[in-house]
Amino acid sequence: MNHPDRQTDAEVGDAEFLTDTRDRVQARALRKQLQQLAGGEAGRALQEMAKEVLAGRVGLREALRVPAYAEALGERVNTFRKDWERMSPEEQKAQREEAQRFLDAQRDEIEREQDEQQKPAGGSPKHSSRGWQL
Repeated sequence: MNHPDRQTDAEVGDAEFLTDTRDRVQARALRKQLQQLAGGEAGRALQEMAKEVLAGRVGLREALRVPAYAEALGERVNTFRKDWERMSPEEQKAQREEAQRFLDAQRDEIEREQDEQQKPAGGSPKHSSRGWQL
């Protein structure tokens, strides 16, 4: 039986969001934002939506067509917009810089993962030509 508060379902990876974002870094950032929403800090509707999307039971675009999810997300975006408009130019600049640092960190994380995947298991290959001369 599915229990809405359990997070035992396997989560989809970044690739699930590439069609929506067309960028690996943005796909990673989107997945992490959905993970935060799944934690419940933005209310039950967005928590449920995020869990459904992360579990792969519903696609992001399909989820946004659900009236309860769309309304909750719209309210969240509206709150963000109002908060943004109340910020001074310096605060807005700081927020943009923080967002850029977050995206840079995602890019670095992806690059580290790719480097790890390209390394042979157990260090250097057994049959290396290093040190050999003819």
